[in-house]
Amino acid sequence: MRVCTWNIQLGRRIEAVVEAVADHPDFENLDLVCLQEASIHRGRHDAAVIAEAMGPGYAHFQATAQLRRGREQANALIWRRNDFKTGEPQVVSLVNPVPAKMPRAERMLLRALAPQQRIAIRAESPAMRVYVVHLDMVGFTHKIEQLRAVITDDAARPRVPLTLVAGDLNTFGPPGLQLWCKLAATAADAGLVDITREVAHTHWTAQKLDAIFVRAAAYTSRAWTLDIRASDHQPVFADIELAGG
Repeated sequence: MRVCTWNIQLGRRIEAVVEAVADHPDFENLDLVCLQEASIHRGRHDAAVIAEAMGPGYAHFQATAQLRRGREQANALIWRRNDFKTGEPQVVSLVNPVPAKMPRAERMLLRALAPQQRIAIRAESPAMRVYVVHLDMVGFTHKIEQLRAVITDDAARPRVPLTLVAGDLNTFGPPGLQLWCKLAATAADAGLVDITREVAHTHWTAQKLDAIFVRAAAYTSRAWTLDIRASDHQPVFADIELAGG
């Protein structure tokens, strides 16, 4: 199974995104595309335009989290219908109360800023559950709580052979930062493994902001990015093969 996650920067260069999807061989035969900062252009969802460029047999779902400077900012999922027989995807809210144990400076910062509406998209079948996530730009403890909202939602549902969490974590700063280690530990405690941990960077600032997490009994994987000038983020890919699959 091949998965791609990509923050497309509100589709500001949607033509370049579509060109890459249609022409670059790494986008061929994709099973899942997880999008962050999708929007609407010429009256159409970006996910619909991208799915169309990928060819027949793909379905899409797009959900708006908030308006940013008058533009819709959405998460989206594109999937191959014949291989992922999901029902209607659902929206999981990542808006949480400010934790009491959050450092005072971080709590004051979050209260001073305009509130960010963040969501995850959940799609599932008996064989697989997928979350498309986009965490806040600011706050360390806050981001951990948003990831925990996804983990809590997953824990409340029947266990499936493969759980996948993909998206933009907005982990600005050095990759070894202690608080980012806490974010990784939160995922690991839920059995989620970052299969993109060897990817050095995913953003034009040479920082790693995007990741793909997997929980499964046994699998092999490889991950990589493409340097495509269609967004401030690079598309992140992973090939995943379940044992016995």
